[in-house]
Amino acid sequence: MFAICFARDSDPGLNAGKGKPLYDLLVSFADVGSRDTSQGYPYRETLASCLDCSKQTVDRAADYLEKEIGLVKVHRRKVEGKPDENDANLYELFDAWLIQGVPPPAGTPPQLVARYGHMIAGLDIDGWVSEHAPDFDLGAWRAAYDETLRAQEAKREEQRRKERARRKPKKKGGGVTGDATPQGAESGGGSVTHDATGGVTGDATGGVMGDALSRAVLPEPSSTTDPAPAARSAADARRASAGSSACERAKGGSAASGQDRSSEGQGAAAAAGTDVPGQRAQGPEDQELTGEQAARVKAVVAALPDALVALLPYGTLPKRNRRQWLESMGARTTEQIADRIARRWVQHGYADALHSAEGTGIGRAVGVAMALVRAGECPHPRCEDGHSIDSRAECRVCVERRADRRAAKKAAAAAGKGTGAVRQAPHRPGWWECTICHTPGKGQAPDDGECTRCQDEAAAAAQQLADRWAQEAAALEAEQQAAADLSADLDGQDEEDAAAEAAEAQRVAEERAAEQQADAEATARLRTELAEQFPELAAVSGSTGSSGPPPF
Repeated sequence: MFAICFARDSDPGLNAGKGKPLYDLLVSFADVGSRDTSQGYPYRETLASCLDCSKQTVDRAADYLEKEIGLVKVHRRKVEGKPDENDANLYELFDAWLIQGVPPPAGTPPQLVARYGHMIAGLDIDGWVSEHAPDFDLGAWRAAYDETLRAQEAKREEQRRKERARRKPKKKGGGVTGDATPQGAESGGGSVTHDATGGVTGDATGGVMGDALSRAVLPEPSSTTDPAPAARSAADARRASAGSSACERAKGGSAASGQDRSSEGQGAAAAAGTDVPGQRAQGPEDQELTGEQAARVKAVVAALPDALVALLPYGTLPKRNRRQWLESMGARTTEQIADRIARRWVQHGYADALHSAEGTGIGRAVGVAMALVRAGECPHPRCEDGHSIDSRAECRVCVERRADRRAAKKAAAAAGKGTGAVRQAPHRPGWWECTICHTPGKGQAPDDGECTRCQDEAAAAAQQLADRWAQEAAALEAEQQAAADLSADLDGQDEEDAAAEAAEAQRVAEERAAEQQADAEATARLRTELAEQFPELAAVSGSTGSSGPPPF
């Protein structure tokens, strides 16, 4: 829930800089339990590289998250034993209670509680602040926060007002063709292009005509056979108007007199020999943009290189291409699109083609502008030219797609089919595109049509496969040797067990024989002692002749 609320926060400070991306990046470095970066200690340079910005931008974003939002606390560290040398900062996050949906613990920045405390059911923000942060002026913070929201809403309302004003249908008449015509002269004519019997163009000596023509520079056809010139100076326009208007008044009107302005005027101009193109059919790309969309297009145009803007028609992107431009931006922010433009302008060779000594210029400026903003071919929504826009790590989907293309190319070559020729990069003479990743390259294209990165990647993949096979073979051999050693150990163990059993049986037999011998000796000794003590018994025993055992 907090992730959604934070992502949708319209705070200008969060959206204008790298505040939101920096928080998302710190979450990836933070430990789940301690909610700090003590396990990773990312350096400012690492964060700046991941966000594709400068270290100063990272510092500003971290300062805003710490002081204005209270979501992060930066602990600046020194290298141990070197007090003058800075070490990686420790970033502490205070988002655990928001993620778990529990009341904030003591020590939580009060501005964070005031901003997002409403997400916790039953949390008394006033009571928590008075207990844990009595020095924090909650009322002043709320007033300032409400004022920021009001200013932001007023800015949006002003944008909507301008958009509504721009969408209002223009009033008929006015300007050069309406205001310069006297009232009540509509029946008699008097516009610049549609009536030559009076008014502005009908009067060759009037002062209004000179001013209007000097600003509008709209030439009159001097005859019915010569095509209309593309442009004239103010003096030439006046001279042409003076002669042609007088002539046409004598004949009763010009080529576009008193008829319907949209159809009759075009027909008369065509009859007079002028090359007037037909009106293009309206399509979805011609629909008017909203104020927010127009502002975004304007911001992205401002991010284009100045050399490219100078080549665009009227220094901006044509209207019919703007909707396609917006669709290409997708969910990316304006800052991310600006980074994409700056990166592609250099890496894709447009800057080299335009500025280098051997550069031959670029092709169509509008096509280049579209290519700089167009989304990549990867279907993954977070892929940005082969790298994750969040972590700047290489996109796994792109790696798999390149592997698939390479496998298809090898299969086609094995089947004797053509693998496709190297394509020349559009709008950049002297540049070519890789057949695997479509990355542009400069100079002579390689025979296989693959760029250096794809060649290195293929070689690394082959080496990795060979290493894996070698490891598997070594592992199999080790397993076989271990099995043989185990079998030998088991055989030796069996022999040892048999010898031990035999020795144990012999020991038991020897002990039993020794016990029997001892018992016999003890019996004989007792008999001797009894015979000595009781001789009469021994005599009686001997006289009986009994063969049984003696009585003692």
